[in-house]
This record gives sequence, structure tokens and C-alpha cells, in this order.
Amino acid sequence: MIRDIIRNLLEINWPLRILILVLVIIFVAYSVVGIPYHLSLLMSIFMYVVLCSSWNVISGITGYVSFGHVAFWGLGAYITAITVTKLQFPWPVALIAGGVGTSLFAALISYPILRLSSVYFAISMLALAETVKILVAYFRGLTGGGGGIYLPPIVSVGTVYLLMGFLALFMLLITYALQKTKFFQSLMAIRDNELASESLGINTQRRKTQAFIFSAFFPAIAGGIYILNVAFIDPKTAFNISITLNTIMMTIFGGIGTVLGPLIGPIIFMLLSEMLWARFPFIHKAILGIVIVIMVLGLPNGIMPFFLRFGGWLKEKKWRTGP
Repeated sequence: MIRDIIRNLLEINWPLRILILVLVIIFVAYSVVGIPYHLSLLMSIFMYVVLCSSWNVISGITGYVSFGHVAFWGLGAYITAITVTKLQFPWPVALIAGGVGTSLFAALISYPILRLSSVYFAISMLALAETVKILVAYFRGLTGGGGGIYLPPIVSVGTVYLLMGFLALFMLLITYALQKTKFFQSLMAIRDNELASESLGINTQRRKTQAFIFSAFFPAIAGGIYILNVAFIDPKTAFNISITLNTIMMTIFGGIGTVLGPLIGPIIFMLLSEMLWARFPFIHKAILGIVIVIMVLGLPNGIMPFFLRFGGWLKEKKWRTGP
């Protein structure tokens, strides 16, 4: 699978490579000239791009809808905070420890939890997030309990912005490269019909476990980067169910099961939310809710599938009418 990913990344056409390079240059330059408020907003957008893309792998592509994705984000944040404060490790090591530790946790629980499906898996993931939240609050000596963990100022807002942005870019590139792999096709086959996939020789348990671990690693790193920014974490913040709900909503908003949907969804959703909050501070949530309802009714498959269908319609019309 790793060979396939590397080969597919190397096969990216030159126009797309140049576009990515230009965007990266602008992105890095803005870390120097951007104001802290805008850097923090962009950092939040990048964080949700990571969360949406990782959730999309296990839920949109594999078909196992998770209501407890925040468990990985929060656990990664806590492992990073503990590694920095208790073990006095450098923050890059702490970030890696958060990702690896959370991946090991996902691997440990994958066998029993992935034997469930449909609503049972969704509820079990929600229960898992609450269980981890209770355990974190219970072990006060290690986690600080309800009082949380305070970190000393370690990195600047610009550095956190760069870290989260590059993580989001890496996540999108990996997801893009996965499209042309047998691993990706097997996940889609599992989503469509798991029993039929087994009859075709696909090791469904192994594939689901790999997707589950993959979807846990990147949110854990994002959680670790987040804790470096705010320098404080507690159980209520780390395992807030609203993070999972926002992730699901943004992914569906952009287009579940697509590569660019988890990118478009957070960008439009968060910018729209920020503009409504600035202009209508007391009723912005109500207006945003109405907009979401209208979008879901008008575009039930999300924004990205609509763009793809519209582009296909334009090409067909051009082909019929001629130059």
C-alpha cells in the first residue's frame, strides 16, 4: 500500500504540482505577515480538514459511521500534553508519541468494536469517547483530572498554523493517492457489501482495522498541535461531542466519500459561521442552522458531488454543441 501511495504521488501532473507549490509558498509567507486572529482561524480550518478527512476514511469510504471521532483527537492532545509536562520531551517527539499512542489504542480496540456495524458501531464509538473522558478525569495524578493540564508557552501562533496546515496538506495528498490503490477499492467494496467482499477474497477485518488506525493517527496529531496552541487541556474540552458533530456536519456539507469534500466543507462552513457571528452575534447559530437545512435539502450529497455533476453537464453540453 505504501508503495502504491508513493507511486501515485509521484504521478501527480505538473499543473497540479505547480498549483500546490504556489499555494504552499503563499501559505508559508502568510505565517509571517498574517495577524494572529486570522492565523488562528485558518489553523482551526486546517484542523477540521484533518478531522473531516480522517473521519471520511472510516465513515464515508468504509461505511462505518463514527460518533466518537473526538476520542482520537482528545487522546492525542492528552498524550502530547503529558509527554511534554511529565516526561519533559521536546514537542516534536510529543506529537509523534500522541499519534503513535492513539494508533496503538485504536489497534487494541479495533477487533471488538469493528465487529459491530450500522447504528451499533456509531453508538459504541460515542460510548467509547465518553469512557475515555471519564478515565482521563479519574486518573488525576497523570492527567490532572477535571483541572486539566497547563503547558508553558512552547511555540508561536505562526508555528502552530504552519504545523496544522502542512498536516492538512499531507492528509489530503495521502487521501488523494489512496484513490488508485487496491486498499481504497477494498474499503469501498466493504461499504457497499461486506459479505460479498469477503466472498471475493478481501480480508475485511484487516482492511477495516487498517482504515480505523489510519483514521485515528492524524486526528491525534491534530489534537497535539492544538494543545501546543492553547497551552491547556481538560476532559471537557478534549472530548467535547460538538467536535465530532462539527466534523460529521462539515464532511456531509462538503461531500461525504469524496477527497475534496472534507476540504471544501470546513472552509465554507467555518468562514460562513465567522461572517454570521461578526454581523449577527446573537442569532448567528440560528441563521447558520437554517442555511445548513437548506443546503442539505438542496444538495443532499454535498457541495463537491454537485460541482462534479455540473462540470460533467458542461462538458457534455460543449461536446454536443461543438466549438
